[in-house]
Amino acid sequence: MHELFLISQVLTIYYKELRDYIKKVLAGHPVKPYMKHKEIAIILELLERKKAKYCLEWGAGYSTYYFPKHLNEDALWISLEHDKYWANTIKHIIGANTKVYHIPPNNYPWTDEHNDGSYTDLKDYVEFPRSLGMRFDFILVDGRARRNCLICALDLLNSGGVVVLHDANRKYYRDPCKLYRYQVSFTDNREDAGGLWIGSKDLDINTVLDVKNTGQFGESSLHLKRGSEYEDSYNIEVHLGVP
Repeated sequence: MHELFLISQVLTIYYKELRDYIKKVLAGHPVKPYMKHKEIAIILELLERKKAKYCLEWGAGYSTYYFPKHLNEDALWISLEHDKYWANTIKHIIGANTKVYHIPPNNYPWTDEHNDGSYTDLKDYVEFPRSLGMRFDFILVDGRARRNCLICALDLLNSGGVVVLHDANRKYYRDPCKLYRYQVSFTDNREDAGGLWIGSKDLDINTVLDVKNTGQFGESSLHLKRGSEYEDSYNIEVHLGVP
């Protein structure tokens, strides 16, 4: 029975990859974010169960095209992008419930050791959401200066809001995570890409995400050896940060 389960999981992965490729060809651009399918599934579950109405994203991309399609009609997805060309590219494919703002960097080349952009390099980009006078139900951190964006995001959350950090496998992003009381992380063996961290200052993540479903997200999941794109098992950490 276990072998049949593994075979079904393999076929499911290949089907999803083929489906996405066909959609990409027909649309003329990728139709899903550059994330693993289960990372996308986690975010979709959060958006659905949260009934998120106001969403913020640092770092525009095909996530800006994809995730707003799964929100209610009266919802709003705001994305911030430091690169003008890329911001204009994404603006041409988004829906009516999405806004993309181009916020130029204050300094370039980047001055931080990780080539991610420091707060000084991207102060306007990091701080821009404060000028909107809004609070958000969902925030995705997937752009530049991610550590600084995580700090800023804490002040921008509605009650019960959640923050998602993509590429949480990069350990140097993680220090500001301790500011969030409730935290869950899904990491794997990729060292410089992938993985999700989810945090909230006042909401137990278990109430909006089936964290204990290890058959879907944890060690009992399928683990293929055909490159990181197909490795489908995560290390799960659930803990409380500061009160």
